[in-house]
Amino acid sequence: MFMLACSLLAALLPMGAANSQAPASGSGPVVVSVRVERGSSIYRLNGKRVEDSANNSLLRNLGRTVEERGTEATVFIIIDVRAPFSEVGKVETALDKVGMTQYRLFVSNFHDRIMNEIHWDETPIPLPPAY
Repeated sequence: MFMLACSLLAALLPMGAANSQAPASGSGPVVVSVRVERGSSIYRLNGKRVEDSANNSLLRNLGRTVEERGTEATVFIIIDVRAPFSEVGKVETALDKVGMTQYRLFVSNFHDRIMNEIHWDETPIPLPPAY
């Protein structure tokens, strides 16, 4: 009877230990950021600087991310408030090319470590007459 209880306990312990472990590093969102530093746009993918050489392009690194995480991974795009809005299109184009279509767009000044989400509305609104 004692041996049965010990073997049952031994069988259940690994399951409990696995459930109490922290989630894998790949379980959170993929983060693509564009930050203005010294007047230039600096791209980062999950905190690692990219787009500083052909071998380290954003597109190439996103392709590696797709191989590791798949195309269904959620992506947070964080754009510096000082960056031109065209940076959003560049990042969205790169995500579209690798098939990552589930993304959310945020703006931040990076100094206060807070970001605000931009929500796209599918309903067009006409420009005001004074324009």
